[in-house]
Amino acid sequence: MLLIVSKTLTMLRRQLVFLLLIFIPTVNAAPHRVVFMNPGHADQGFWKAVTDTMSAAAEQLGFELEVHYADRQWTRMVHNTERVIARADKPDFLILVNEYQQGANLLALADKAGIPTLMLLNSLTQEQRDIYGTPRGQLKNWLGSLTPDNEIAGYEMAQSLVHNTKPENNSPSIALLTLAGDNNTPASLMRLQGLDRALNDFPALKEQRRISVNWSGDEAYKRTRLWLQSGQQLGAVWAANDAIGLGAIRAIREAGLKPGIDVKVSGLNWSQDAIKHVMVDEMTLTHGGHFLAGAWAMVMLYDYVQGNDFNTISTEIHFPMTAINRANAPDYLEQLGSQQWSLIDFKKFALTHSAALTDYQFTLTKLLQSLRKPAQK
Repeated sequence: MLLIVSKTLTMLRRQLVFLLLIFIPTVNAAPHRVVFMNPGHADQGFWKAVTDTMSAAAEQLGFELEVHYADRQWTRMVHNTERVIARADKPDFLILVNEYQQGANLLALADKAGIPTLMLLNSLTQEQRDIYGTPRGQLKNWLGSLTPDNEIAGYEMAQSLVHNTKPENNSPSIALLTLAGDNNTPASLMRLQGLDRALNDFPALKEQRRISVNWSGDEAYKRTRLWLQSGQQLGAVWAANDAIGLGAIRAIREAGLKPGIDVKVSGLNWSQDAIKHVMVDEMTLTHGGHFLAGAWAMVMLYDYVQGNDFNTISTEIHFPMTAINRANAPDYLEQLGSQQWSLIDFKKFALTHSAALTDYQFTLTKLLQSLRKPAQK
């Protein structure tokens, strides 16, 4: 009974805020300042895409965004974050990533400095939670976390290798080379958990070796080339991200094999290059959509400052990842292939602007439904 009353009051409060936003003129207040400690590169790859979607949403939702890049060097990420926390003009919000499990100490420093903080994509590990607890508990300024379902992604990547492989000579097994991102990042570990579940469910998939390539396409190319040069069997490659998968494909080609025919490859990130390979059946799929977490984080903070705190749902928001395969790749490329993220109406995802929403709909279906028509020139 109390739960029903609580949900009813929450819905009424959201409806009131919604009406106020419509009928009461807004005052031009200074925008809230958000600092994102990006562990990647500013000009390439997955982490650039995270910033791109975050920037588009921040502009629409009225945030002032500042981004610091670590170029995949965790020591630089730590140094950058410590400098932001120590400076006099502290941000209104800080967004951290638990890259190489360095996030917990930084989260504690931000909490001590009184900076409200959101964990993005990689939240705390269970071991870290045993020390620091959960959001808004021991660390009062840890607002929450936003994480994708990496486990199902890892599972479906492996599943696609089985469903798209026809073993030659009636062989009951598929020789699998696993190219992991790393052995520390929560996202990497969850993807591997999904792979392990698939290996149990699909006994035809026989893992020959599991190698960590530090998220590097060049390293993936070198390790795959060495594997093939050693004369080892190879029927499929499970690649932790698209760059790794594309590196493996380069080595497969150099060995005189045909990717997609002799060796199946799955990847993750929704990168443009990977989608092109999916379209010609050289990759089974590219899983992902999680780079949009940059935008979803802005939506959550927008609701928070508008008085629709996302903790009415949970302080730890999880969202699904989706595979782009040969079937749905044309629709995605037609509507978002240009990567004009400003075409997405991010307010449609906010609790503040939809009194009927009881949960965040961070899905590919909702994404394609929320597109705005480009301005006429």
